[in-house]
Amino acid sequence: MKKKNLLIAFFVLAVGAIFAGDAFSETKTLLIGVNAPLTGPASTWGLGQMRSVEMRIDEFNAKGGLVINGTTYKLKYLAYDNKATAVEAASIAKKLIYDKKVKYLLGAAVGATCRAIQTVTAPNDVMFTFCCWGKMLLGKDVPLNFRSGHTPFELADALVSGIKKIHPNIKTVATFSPNDTSGWDGAKGVIRAAKKLGIKCVAEEYYGRGTTDFHAVLTRVLAKKPDLIDLAASPMSTGGIILKQAYEMGYRGHKGWLACGMIKGVIEIAGQEATEGLYLGTSWDYYSPKFTLPLIGQVMTKYKERYGEEWDYFGFCNYALAKIIFDTMQREQTLDVHEVAKAMVAHQPYLTFLGPVVFGNAEIYGLPRAMLHPLVVAQVRKGKIINMSFGLHPDLKKVIGDWKFPE
Repeated sequence: MKKKNLLIAFFVLAVGAIFAGDAFSETKTLLIGVNAPLTGPASTWGLGQMRSVEMRIDEFNAKGGLVINGTTYKLKYLAYDNKATAVEAASIAKKLIYDKKVKYLLGAAVGATCRAIQTVTAPNDVMFTFCCWGKMLLGKDVPLNFRSGHTPFELADALVSGIKKIHPNIKTVATFSPNDTSGWDGAKGVIRAAKKLGIKCVAEEYYGRGTTDFHAVLTRVLAKKPDLIDLAASPMSTGGIILKQAYEMGYRGHKGWLACGMIKGVIEIAGQEATEGLYLGTSWDYYSPKFTLPLIGQVMTKYKERYGEEWDYFGFCNYALAKIIFDTMQREQTLDVHEVAKAMVAHQPYLTFLGPVVFGNAEIYGLPRAMLHPLVVAQVRKGKIINMSFGLHPDLKKVIGDWKFPE
């Protein structure tokens, strides 16, 4: 009898082990790196990047982490402040990769620091995501790099096509942008997007940062009677001055701004009348039911409740990208960076709180590594942001067709 009972007990334990296999699975930690400006003038971008990773990691860990080939991985992030300096960024990248053995670095901001970081990530087969602008940050030489959020090359297509949809009679455009790399990228992006739509550029103006008097150049530009003026990559304070002076000189045509993300400060500089009708590419009303999905408002509220601040565009784009990466690891049952990168591109489109997402724009970068989503075009009216339309990058439209936000 004792022998029989012992056999029964053994059988029960064996069956229990089969149906509760996770209790015997190995648990490991998967480190995720963040190398961003967390203090100083650029900290808004950096904190948004870091917090996007923090929030996603908390969500995945709350569900038990990632289970890959029988091993449970709890996610943990290591964030370091590079203070927006290239030297510090390179040093941190070496620490994360050589000392901490990080294979996924998900979060960085400011072009110069991203260029420094990728000199370490690329030769060591590390996946690197960032919001930095710069054509050289994506391509065949850096196939594990992914950009969250649009640059001028993607923003311009969405913004200009959105404006054109509302004002089909626009035929000419003039651009104002800083005379440096980011300024050239911004203006060239607008001009390239306009040309696709049959809009001719009649003036391409570049200025030195710190310029405050635009009367002479505006006289020259306004004489060409552009239907649309776009401020491209102009910083907030300078763009506000241009708008103010253009309005004082009688310009009442259409206005666009590729990189404006802080309209309240611009209105304080330019005045409400000068900003009236201004179209924006990286700032819209996230809580409006028009040209948004309900989930984005919930995401923004969640962030604000947790951190007590508004979230910047590039931060919440990285939040969407982090989920795609973690989901891909789980779906493909691998942590291999090359396999994950390949599967991310092959599996698209992804449905996110921003709408459908694909990785594309190989035409510009050589590889489809730019995260593309429906970009809402907003307009300033009486000091408030109103969602007006939305644009689809051609690569996104190829995949999802004539997709529309639910009404």
